Amino acid sequence: MKRNLTISNRIGAGLIALFFFILQNVTFAGLAVSPLQQWVEVKPGRKATFFITLTNNKRSEQTQPCPIRVDVLDFTVSDDGQLSFGPEHKHSRSAVDWISFEENEFVLEPGESRKLKATVVAPPNADGDYWAAAMIELGKHKDSEKGVQVKFRTASGIFIHVARRNYIERGSVIEANVNVPEFDTTDNLTEKNASETASEEIKKNQVLEVNAELKNDGLVSFLARGKAYLYSDGWRRVATIPLHAGRRRVLPGDSRWFTGVIAQPLPAGQYKLRTFFASDSKYRRKMTRDIELSINENLAGVWAENFVNDDKQTLEIKPQQIELKLNPGRLTAMRFQVANQSLSTVVTNCRVQGKESQNDWLELKTPDFTLAPNSQRCTTCLVRIPSGVLPGKYNWTIHVETERSGLTTQKQNNVEQHKISVCVVIDENVPVFASRQE
Repeated sequence: MKRNLTISNRIGAGLIALFFFILQNVTFAGLAVSPLQQWVEVKPGRKATFFITLTNNKRSEQTQPCPIRVDVLDFTVSDDGQLSFGPEHKHSRSAVDWISFEENEFVLEPGESRKLKATVVAPPNADGDYWAAAMIELGKHKDSEKGVQVKFRTASGIFIHVARRNYIERGSVIEANVNVPEFDTTDNLTEKNASETASEEIKKNQVLEVNAELKNDGLVSFLARGKAYLYSDGWRRVATIPLHAGRRRVLPGDSRWFTGVIAQPLPAGQYKLRTFFASDSKYRRKMTRDIELSINENLAGVWAENFVNDDKQTLEIKPQQIELKLNPGRLTAMRFQVANQSLSTVVTNCRVQGKESQNDWLELKTPDFTLAPNSQRCTTCLVRIPSGVLPGKYNWTIHVETERSGLTTQKQNNVEQHKISVCVVIDENVPVFASRQE
């Protein structure tokens, strides 16, 4: 079955966080949940505990007490990365019946924080990864014509690893296809492309799209990284295409669609395309699938003639300079946004460089990720300031390297380097509230 997914649908999926807020414009909603996802390891037939911290942030004098209810729910992830919560989404690796909280209904006063303790009891025959979600509902229920409404809710993902042995990831690429560009030859596209206001629709039609479905056949989840390589003339690589998915983590039994696009025109000829996946696991296995592709003379000619060069800078990063005034002994989260302005998928790698003795002060939560065309994401960097640090200025640089889809012969044009300067001013006289970045 051929999979035809539009770029806009893929972008929409990519902008959804793993666990997310469902809002109805509640002015007093200042609830903070930490962590939003966590892994709990437990032996078969044994118990383990974990904690979720809830805070009613006092944002103003109008901040109100927050009635809280916590429920453990099943959730599933569709092959395009969409989440569905509720008992109707119960699955074979559900951990709902294993999890219990010491309390699940209470009121948080403005500025109050509460640490909730939960217990996991794994069955003796459990093996591998299981999951559920703690759904936190904020606000009183209101009756309406359609039933009960929840003003605000957010979910904390609970992933439970029942360790019996060392696990080997078992994945396979069960389907792959290529969608070649389509051009409306009834119009004079060349004249349109020559204008400064070239149609965005023409640009979108000029791309070649690769779709690959990755299946997790094992007992443990994995974070998948995907690329597609295009070969010609006896396996000579001619192009590289990063693959993007709404969610890179593939749970046991699930499958996930990955998509990549390349906007540069290909010459006529016979090609082989290999979709390639790997992960971060120590026991990872490479997962590949090969398909053949043909570009005829007519398509190659029209594609080259009507190609709109996407020569703008690939990434836009905001802000490019970060300055924080903190006091010793604080943990602060700072964020920067990375936007892909090109028509191609891009893979991005970030790393922190600074004084060697202070490198562990900064931690990037997601150092690498892939972006769909015209999409963006926020990346979090945790700043941990040790106690007893001397006052002064401390500087780092976050290096951001990106590679977008492109022909191998033009590889030098497909890699960009960016820098974000970070300056932390340590002052023991800085008030405590100033060391938190909302």
